[in-house]
Amino acid sequence: TQNQNKVDAVLSENDGMAGGVIAALTAQGLAGKVPVSGQDGDKAALNRVALGTQTVDVWKDARLLGKTAGDAAVQLCKNSDPTKVSGTAQFKTPGGNSLSSILLTPNPITKDNLKDVLDACWVTKADLCQGVPAGRASACG
Repeated sequence: TQNQNKVDAVLSENDGMAGGVIAALTAQGLAGKVPVSGQDGDKAALNRVALGTQTVDVWKDARLLGKTAGDAAVQLCKNSDPTKVSGTAQFKTPGGNSLSSILLTPNPITKDNLKDVLDACWVTKADLCQGVPAGRASACG
């Protein structure tokens, strides 16, 4: 590569990018040696975490997202002022507009807590553990 394969880590904006990065690292014999992050919790990314080629994936639990959105919708039906929805925080955009937002804590998924996505029925064990050698990830045991 242009920098003689001197890559310390890659912070990918999403899982699709992380997949491309890992494909490039694989071609250079660096997959699993360079920490790579992704975000979205897609099946392929979670499998890469189990395989050890992706270090971490940021996952948002859809059950919590859905419940929070539903609760907010009910509150908005009762009172259309978004600042009155419980749990909202106000922030200013670069353009100076004030917005209400509900910020949920994302979940960093590593090989040590892959069981969380199985427990949430986000991914099947077959998809998560495809091609994973025995002992690599406890969730695949």
